[in-house]
Formats: sequence, C-alpha cells, structure tokens
Amino acid sequence: MSKKKDKALSRRDFLFAGLRRLRRDEDEGEKKQEFSTLAAATEGVTKDDATKAKESFVAGNAAYAKADYETAWPLYRECVQLFPAHIEARKRLAYCHYRMGRHLQARVEFERVLREAKKDNFSSLYLGLAYCRLKKADKAVKAWKGYFNTDEVRIMRELNVQMAMLDSPEPPDTADVADLVEEAIQARKEELLEQETSA
Repeated sequence: MSKKKDKALSRRDFLFAGLRRLRRDEDEGEKKQEFSTLAAATEGVTKDDATKAKESFVAGNAAYAKADYETAWPLYRECVQLFPAHIEARKRLAYCHYRMGRHLQARVEFERVLREAKKDNFSSLYLGLAYCRLKKADKAVKAWKGYFNTDEVRIMRELNVQMAMLDSPEPPDTADVADLVEEAIQARKEELLEQETSA
C-alpha cells in the first residue's frame, strides 16, 4: 500500500511564495518612498498656506472648467507658490500659459512637472507642443517620445507621424505640426464627449 506524502510546499508554491514576498517588499518600499517624498514636499508648508493653496486651486478649477484661462492662471500660480509640490496645479498652470500663447512659460512649467512626476503623458504631449510653437523641433520630438498612452491611439498615431515628418530631410513648419497635433487632440475630445452624451 502506498501512502501519499503530504506535501507541505511544492516547488511551484515555493516559487510563487517568493515572488509574493518580493512584491510585498517592493510595495512596502514604494510606500515608504512615497511617504518620504510627500513629507519632503510638504515640509515648510503651514496649515494656513495649505488652506489658501487649496482655495486657490478650487477657484482655479472653476475658471479652468469654463476655459477662462486668464482667470485661472493667477490662481494656479498662487497655489504653486504656496505649495510648490502641487503637481496638478502646476500642470494646469502650464496648460493655461499654453492656451494663452505664453509658450515659453508653458515649457518651463511642463518641464517642472516632468522633473517631479518623472512620467506624465499630458505634460509630455503639451511640452512637445510648446517646443513646436517655440520652433524647436528636436526638443519637441524628444518630449513626445515620453508620451505613451495606448488609450489614445489617435493622438499617438498623429504624434508618430509628426515625429517622422520632423526627422525627415525637409521637415514641415513646426507651427503646422502643432496645429495638426492639436486637431487630433480636439477630434479625440469630441469623440469622448459624444460617447459621454450617448451613454
């Protein structure tokens, strides 16, 4: 008669247990790093400053939602002056600058966002557009290489076409490139609005 041996731990279980432990250790390490980053970012920010920054951000959002960038940008600027680590406020400040034709200021703010966030598709997209408006094709291509969003195929396709055109022997005018990318962005926005209203 053969008796089945009780396997306390199979090789497969052993392997997956090790992987689960590695993942748990990585997650704990990431959480500690996020906490230390957040602690460093909020260092020196008083409660009153944080409250004022929040109020400015909320007021800026109200104007931003109405596409009133002239009203929104000083509110976002006040927010990032009080709370420099507020990435979303800085991103919206940069977008306001871009929409108002202040491409140099937009470039500076989008670069700050990318320094802090490391990876941000929105900032990479509009940093490239700002560089196009500033007639710096090589830097626009470099910025757009940081954009990777599989949910936005139309925009990625247009960026890839325009990057190839900018790298060609006879590149197009950078303003025309920016216009074409903005048309793709607008078409995608309209698609999303149509989907939202039909749902």
